[in-house]
Amino acid sequence: MADTDRAEIVKAVNAAADNLASAISRLDAEEVTNLFSKSDGTKYISDGAFIPRDDLRETFRGFYGALKEMDFTFEKKEVSVLSQDIAVLTSWAHYTAVTKEGQDIDERAIFTSVYKRANGTWSIFQSHKSFIK
Repeated sequence: MADTDRAEIVKAVNAAADNLASAISRLDAEEVTNLFSKSDGTKYISDGAFIPRDDLRETFRGFYGALKEMDFTFEKKEVSVLSQDIAVLTSWAHYTAVTKEGQDIDERAIFTSVYKRANGTWSIFQSHKSFIK
């Protein structure tokens, strides 16, 4: 693969991750769900819990519905290009949030997300989140 192709993939996956962080910060469960692949086998793994694509929307709605606001960012992003249509993003995530009851949350996690390109669009095929304690 040419260096220019690899650089374009890295740029596109970083942009997809930034779109995800923005949707999470807006507490937009619908948009976050739409950033995941529609392929069979797509799932989100959060602290050892497997959440299949069919359950993502309700999972995100439940989590975001308990929040009043959130600021979510990916830090230290690193993209590994595996092929023209598969890349892996590894990053630290930091988010602060306020629940509807007024409780402050400040957490960090490590995300590893496999991105898959279909019809020219990069989406998350599988994502794994582990909290940093």
